[in-house]
Amino acid sequence: MSESTVLPDVGAPFIQGLRDRRLMLQFDRGSGRAQFYPRPQSLYGESGVEWRAASGRGTIFALTLSQVAPPHLQKAVPYAMALVQLDEGPRMLARIDAPYDGLRIGQPVTVDWDHPDSRSFPVFKPAA
Repeated sequence: MSESTVLPDVGAPFIQGLRDRRLMLQFDRGSGRAQFYPRPQSLYGESGVEWRAASGRGTIFALTLSQVAPPHLQKAVPYAMALVQLDEGPRMLARIDAPYDGLRIGQPVTVDWDHPDSRSFPVFKPAA
């Protein structure tokens, strides 16, 4: 590969989806199984991947209270972080915009598009 070769940004459709208020996932063309994080090829077969909008729904699979944060979240410490099992199958680590004491494993959550941070990475909230 030469220095002038530009590789495509595999995650660009995910980032654009956040800007458009859509949670985008890669799906295996052959089996229809979803995967996250974005990859240049499918985890499940040789037919390649396609991007599709996900439901934005899931359940809390694991939960923790974060005591540390990157600079833009310093004022939010402590905050809830969860491994969210998306309805489409993959798991995603994300902030939960709710008091930690009111959350539990197995609780339904949904993407919170009204949260200011949801355009840089999904933030979830308890489902109504």
